[in-house]
Amino acid sequence: MVRCVILALFLAGCSSQETVLVSQQTVLVLSKTAGWRHDSIETGVAAVQTVCAQEGWHCIATEDSSQLIVHEYDVVVFLSTTGDILNDVEQNHLKKFIENGGGFVGIHSAANTEEEWKWFNENVLCAVFAGHEAVKSLRVDVVEREHPSTAHLEETWLRVDEWYIYDRIPQNVEVLLTIEDNDGLRPIAWCREVKDGKSFYTGGGHTKDAWSEPLFIEHIRGGITWAITP
Repeated sequence: MVRCVILALFLAGCSSQETVLVSQQTVLVLSKTAGWRHDSIETGVAAVQTVCAQEGWHCIATEDSSQLIVHEYDVVVFLSTTGDILNDVEQNHLKKFIENGGGFVGIHSAANTEEEWKWFNENVLCAVFAGHEAVKSLRVDVVEREHPSTAHLEETWLRVDEWYIYDRIPQNVEVLLTIEDNDGLRPIAWCREVKDGKSFYTGGGHTKDAWSEPLFIEHIRGGITWAITP
């Protein structure tokens, strides 16, 4: 009987340890807007939720920025956020989260968010929205094909989107994708480490149709995968 009890305790301990090892990772998707609101947001959120389900990640989708403080998560996604959406407490929390090993993924108008927050724009986004032309078809050149967000792509990628013009060429980043039109040659997706954390940004995702493109979905999946990996 004593041996049975010891064996049961041993198995329970192994089971508990295994649970810790396979603990589910969490992605928090914030789509709050305080300016222009894209009609593709709901479609985009649904697409990211599907990706998370496929990858076994827990997904928290919210329009409430206070949830940045309430929940624990491994990656935060700013999905077409706009304007001044964070208060001082939320800003400080996000800064500590990223610098201490958290992941950030910015999609499309994330570059049009918290423009007055110097740390965020210089260290996380690395470039700020300055304007755009009409939605159009454009060739995207894949600069880095070893990154999880681009490994599925050929050297060039023809797609339709709203192509941003930024206030600067991002510095100290790994450029993943570039575009060139009348507004010049510029990166449209890039990533970098921010102390112990990671930041990934892509300029795509303006249209609803973008969120039904298999290649674009894989691009987003890869960005989150990179940001969520320690």
